Order: sequence, then C-alpha cells, then structure tokens
Amino acid sequence: MKGKQSDTAVIGLNCSIKDSVKIGENVTIGNNVTIYDNVTIGNNVYIWDNVVIGKIPMGVATNFRKLNNRQEPITIGDNCVIACNAIIYCGVNLESNCLISENAIIRENTHISHDVIIGGNALIQYEVNIESGTRILNNSIISSKSRIGKNNFISWGFTSVSDKAFGGKGYTDDIIGPIIGNNNHIGPNVTMLSNIEIGNGNIIGACALISKSIGNNGVYYGIPAKFVKENKSDI
Repeated sequence: MKGKQSDTAVIGLNCSIKDSVKIGENVTIGNNVTIYDNVTIGNNVYIWDNVVIGKIPMGVATNFRKLNNRQEPITIGDNCVIACNAIIYCGVNLESNCLISENAIIRENTHISHDVIIGGNALIQYEVNIESGTRILNNSIISSKSRIGKNNFISWGFTSVSDKAFGGKGYTDDIIGPIIGNNNHIGPNVTMLSNIEIGNGNIIGACALISKSIGNNGVYYGIPAKFVKENKSDI
C-alpha cells in the first residue's frame, strides 16, 4: 500500500494503491481495493471492498475503436460512496455526494456531476455525461457518448444503444447514445435507440421502445412508444 494519504484515512487489508494517488481527510477504503496512478480522492469518501479505480481500457482485434491506453487522471469528489466490486476506469470525473452501487462499471472519460446515484450492476459506457440529481437504477446500460441532464429518474433495466447493426459495421463516431434533457421519469425496462433526443419533463412508461426523438412534457408508452397525452403532473 502506497499513496499520499492523510492521517485520518483508514485503509483495509490487501490494498494496492499507487504512489501518485492522493487521499483526502476521513477516507475509508475497504479490503482488496486497487487504485492505479493519477487518482485524487476527496474528503469523507467511503470505498468498499474489491473496488478498482483507474482501470485502463484494453483493446482486442475485434474492437475497431482506437483506445487511449494512457493513465488519464481520475477525481473522486467529497462525500462519495463507491460500493463493493465497482470498477471505475481512467479519466472519470466523479463530483461530490455521488453513490456508485455494487458491481457498477463506469467506463473511461465519463463525467458524473454531483448528487448522482448509479445503481447496482449498471454499466455506464465511455464518454458519457450525467448531470446533477439524476438517478439511474439497477441493471441499466447507458451507451457511449450519451448526455443525460439534471434530475432524471431512470428506473430498473433501462437500455440505450449506440449500434444499429449488431456490431457488423464496427465502431463509428456517427452513432452515439441518446441526449436526454431534464426532469424526465423513465420507467423500468425502457429501451432507447441511438442518435435521438429526449426533451424535458416527460414520463415514459415501462417497457417502452423509444425509436425517435420526442419533445417536452409528454406521456409516452408502447412498442414503439407513442405520445399518449400531455404531462401535467408535478413529478
């Protein structure tokens, strides 16, 4: 165990922490935690057992996307909790008061603003931006380069995709995840296709398939989802 830590930090057993890691005040790190280079951890952070922070993405012959294998800096803000078995890749910026739940994976160069909850077994792909107050519940998948605004509630099993050809065309910058506005309420097991925009203040019912862009303050459900009525509720 190495790293630059304050006198108030508590470090568990069998941890591997690189020399360049900076650890703030009142930080608790559980057992079997691995923290790679260029990581800065704020104050009052709790990191549970078996967490990995700073993982570098690895490419294989079938991956057409050019990967950056440098150890990009990571920031973990004050008062964050990172639960057991979570993996946070290099280049992630996690602002204050966030919860990353059990077995969640946060891919490289993702920015998560303050007061965000990421549920258990969620996968946040690379270069995603999530704004403050958003909740993404368990078993959800956020596709690469998605943009998610403030105060959204995204329920269990949400899936957004950034591939319309089942991998047959390889990687392309032209296909990206959805852009989601603010204050949307998205039900369980909703699927959103790539390159669409969701406005503000919508309610999207369980199991809906969102295949095209939608505006503001509507209620949508169905496969494919259709506009049902105006959303006049306060939620």
